[in-house]
Amino acid sequence: MHFMNPSTHRRRTAVLALAGAGLLFTATGCATLPTSTEPHVLHPFNDQRAPMPVEEPREGMEPDLLLREFFAASANPTGDFEAARRYMTAPMAEMWAPRDITFVLDSFDLTSRASTDQNKRSYSVAGRIVGYLLPGGAFQPGDNRQYEATMELSQQDGEWRIGALPNEVVIDRTDLRSHYEPRNLYYYDTTGQSLVSDRRWVYARVPSIETLLMNMLVGGPEERIAPAVRSAIPEDVAFTGLNDGIYEFTGLADADEQTRARFAAQVVWTLNEAGVRGPYSIKADGAALLDESVELTTDDFADLNPVPQPDGGPSLYTLSDGSIKAVSYPGGDDSEVESIPELDKIGDISHIDISDDGAYAAAVNVSEREQALVFGRLGSDGNNGDNGRGNSNKASSREVLRAESLTRPSLEPDHTAAWTVLDGQRVVRLDRSSTNGEVTVNDVEMNLPESLGGEISVLRLSQTGARVVMIIDGHLAVGVVERRDDGSRAVVNVVKYAATELGGAAVAVDWQPDGSLLVGTSIMNTPVYRVEMDGSTATALPSGNISGPVVALGASDDTMYITDSKVLMQMPVQIRENVNWREVPGQQGVRAAPVLPRP
Repeated sequence: MHFMNPSTHRRRTAVLALAGAGLLFTATGCATLPTSTEPHVLHPFNDQRAPMPVEEPREGMEPDLLLREFFAASANPTGDFEAARRYMTAPMAEMWAPRDITFVLDSFDLTSRASTDQNKRSYSVAGRIVGYLLPGGAFQPGDNRQYEATMELSQQDGEWRIGALPNEVVIDRTDLRSHYEPRNLYYYDTTGQSLVSDRRWVYARVPSIETLLMNMLVGGPEERIAPAVRSAIPEDVAFTGLNDGIYEFTGLADADEQTRARFAAQVVWTLNEAGVRGPYSIKADGAALLDESVELTTDDFADLNPVPQPDGGPSLYTLSDGSIKAVSYPGGDDSEVESIPELDKIGDISHIDISDDGAYAAAVNVSEREQALVFGRLGSDGNNGDNGRGNSNKASSREVLRAESLTRPSLEPDHTAAWTVLDGQRVVRLDRSSTNGEVTVNDVEMNLPESLGGEISVLRLSQTGARVVMIIDGHLAVGVVERRDDGSRAVVNVVKYAATELGGAAVAVDWQPDGSLLVGTSIMNTPVYRVEMDGSTATALPSGNISGPVVALGASDDTMYITDSKVLMQMPVQIRENVNWREVPGQQGVRAAPVLPRP
């Protein structure tokens, strides 16, 4: 690990090495989030925009227009929804006590109801619930059920005002995107080896990003992701303010150096990923948080980069006709394509996951009705016995199990374990010993909602192993991986994503390095989607020359790859004006599945 301050290099390296080894946490800091309706607010760092003008009804507004502007004003939660209350009668503005949860609709459908009183109006409000904004800013996808409510308006001083409405905050997703911004907090995975993102939506107009993020961070992880993460923050830690450019905390006087280093990494990466520029001056209880160094940067914690990059090896693998090829420099015309004899020897491969250090798990066709799962390591015959993570495997490859069908295996972050689904139903975890290469097979407990049942055709672990995405009977679902005290795993808090956009048409899915999902579908007009990590948005990607369905895909930090009904193609992640995908150099005319090395 590289450090900016040479004098503290040796000491801090030892501390973070202990953290990376997955030692038990000395303090987990599982404080709950506050439930106040007062919003979390921020704007981009050093923003010079003028304050938002005061939102209030315009004179002489018709009742239906006033209602629509009221819903837009409801997206501003400051001052206990002061802007929205200006659209109500005085008694209603005082009585209104909205719940902590904000309903997010696809759109509003207003229908007037007949009334004999010319001084009153009544409207039915309807729309599909696409999600909920929870206390603390977490977004939870909705089930697309219909929202219905009645709003009554009356005259107040000659102007229409809302006199009766539910105790609910309701906005549409356009206002969510216009008035809120997603930001990531970072907590550790259960092994302590990597940082896991906890995505929150925060109101975008008040200039308090640093204070906001630090208070949220010490408040603890959001409830849904909590089973998969730990925090290095002791329970008594509090953020006391940003004073003269110094982030000041209390409650760490008794914390050891390991705890302080782990906490510092959370602070630094949370601020950096929110666009707050470093270096970061951090004090705890009046003294420098780490050693004698007050200023810290992401270079001090480079090994905990939330977006890790593959370390060596080919940039891309491809699978075609049961054979694996390694593609170097796939973005240019000088691409090199090579066979991998070690993988050719194991047979007719149907699915594979390969790490940047050569570990792999492959599903191999052994007959017309049976597949085998093979675990191995490239070059493990003595050329690459150590994977660079302190693990070794003496066997080049070995068969672990057989089934009628196996989904594509998914390696865990340390590459010594993999997940797959047997016969569309049974999810198993395969754990390979680092000393003798023996593999144990254990069932993963699946806690699926009643609305999700059927065959699991795809299962992919996120890069941190904290989340898992599945395709179940064509529906996209994302769950959280809980590590039990006995070492077993369970998938909990499973939620259906992009139900409106995808329906039951999802065919392929994988994680992108930034935590979003790349989804292939059988929908001819929109065969590829990007779905955000929390399911808040599903965006159709360009499809000009795609011949659906898209049956395989993957992404690096700069390039997306898809396989349609004809060939393997690629497109830059930063799409800009691109409409058409282009074939991968060196693989023109080849219908191959992309396999991106796992860092």
